[in-house]
Order: sequence, then C-alpha cells, then structure tokens
Amino acid sequence: MILIDEYFKNYPARKRVAEFLLKNGISVRNGSLYIGNVEVSPSAVARALGVNRKVVYFTVETIESSGALRLLFERLKPGLSVEEVAPAMGWETLEIEVNGSPAAVLESVLKGVAAEGNDVVSVNLRNLPGEDVYLSIVVERPLRGETLRKIGGAPGVRRILVRTPERDKTKLVCTFCEVRYCPRRLEGGGNVEG
Repeated sequence: MILIDEYFKNYPARKRVAEFLLKNGISVRNGSLYIGNVEVSPSAVARALGVNRKVVYFTVETIESSGALRLLFERLKPGLSVEEVAPAMGWETLEIEVNGSPAAVLESVLKGVAAEGNDVVSVNLRNLPGEDVYLSIVVERPLRGETLRKIGGAPGVRRILVRTPERDKTKLVCTFCEVRYCPRRLEGGGNVEG
C-alpha cells in the first residue's frame, strides 16, 4: 500500500507491523490497538510478528502523529471470513486465482452460480495495489462439474481451488482446478483416488 510504503520506507520492521495491523483489521486509537472494541496488547502483536515490542510502540506513534495514517488506522475493523469454516457448515468455497479483470471474473462466477440456482453465502474480493488479486466465493451447495468447468474457462480465471464439505479431504480430482476433497467426479477432470 502506497501510504504505508511512504511513511515506513526506512523502517522495514515497522512497515511489517503496519501491514499486519491493516491485514488483520486492528485499529489504532488514542495510542492503543483494538480489534473492534477489544484492546490488544502491543506485546501480543510483537510476538505474532517476532519483533521487539518497541517496534510496535514506534509504529503506533508514527500512525498517531500522521493525519493520513491516523485517519486510515482509526477506522479499521476486523472482517468476517467464512471461507475456513464453510466446509463444516456444509457450504462450498471457490478460491479463484485471477489474471484478468477481477470485476469480470466475479460477474462470470456469479452468473454461473445463479444459473445453477445456487445461493451465495459470502464473497471476498481484494484487489489492493502490490498484492495478488484474492477472490473467494462461498456457496450454499456444491456446484456441478459442468458449472466449475465453465467458471474455470472464463476469461481472467487462472485457477480454481474448491473446498467442499466432503469428509475425506485428500481427494484430488482435477489438476486444472486443484479441486480438493470433492465428493463429485468431474468427467474428464482426472481420477479420484481413494
């Protein structure tokens, strides 16, 4: 992120702390760190990053002394991410590597899901400067193989990782999609071992 790069360009450890705070939605208010309204100790952040806690204090000081950084960091909030718990809830997660327009890929995926009559539980799209595009979509029911092939063939889709509610999490079905623990066999998509 350009703002963080500018303020912490000569302090790589502080830059790591600032990026960690941003990524995890940890806000800085009145010289303290918060996840929502719960205060987080600088020592805990330092341990998580393997840095001295003074680095965290200096990072907070820099953020508080800069109007632009303060404006950004005082408004941060943690976000809900259901991708990891989706299989336990019986939902399917598509993690999509994008090498084109994220908006066009999202549109293609949502059209495919809707055409199948499936419902979207969650969409997470992150397209920050200097980072790879991250797109994950959690759907209510597992998608058919035909739908996954259409999504995988959409312009801008490099690869799809599918996480399903299958109990045997070692099945690798398709080398293109890297479909893991999938209860379905995709015609022509590879062999299921097990």
